Amino acid sequence: MGTTLRVSQIYAANPTQVRAMITDARYISERATVTGALSVKSSCSVQSDGTTNLEIIRTLPSEMPAFAVAIVGNTLTVTEFQSWQPATPTGCSGEFRVEFSAPLTFQGVATMTYDGQRTTVVTSGEFNAAVAFFGGKVENLAREQTERYLEKEESFANSWLSNNGTGN
Repeated sequence: MGTTLRVSQIYAANPTQVRAMITDARYISERATVTGALSVKSSCSVQSDGTTNLEIIRTLPSEMPAFAVAIVGNTLTVTEFQSWQPATPTGCSGEFRVEFSAPLTFQGVATMTYDGQRTTVVTSGEFNAAVAFFGGKVENLAREQTERYLEKEESFANSWLSNNGTGN
């Protein structure tokens, strides 16, 4: 059994604007830098039904306690696979899988809902570590770091939307 994550982020924009932002190559690159990535590569493809698929590969400092550094190393390569459905006036959803260069994965969904003024993105999923004895600790550390990452991302994204115009 893994460790669950559920985080809400709020953006002063509609779902179409938020989805456009999170699939924008420049946003992806700048977000990675702001959130501590040492390097980032991304690719994007749009399917005939409007689904947007992203692959984002980031190298990050592991920022783990000594017991975990022995397992993970000083850096982590994080590969995200995201699949976003087309946005509607009231929302949008996406599925994602995250693979780490450590014996750790994360799989989940993100759901956007719009209240007429702002979009709330709820990310939920589960971390699974294949590490004997320390798996739960590694999952909890990953959850805590992901919560901090998503908090930084929310702040950066709101600034991005403000500086790049939301159309509201």
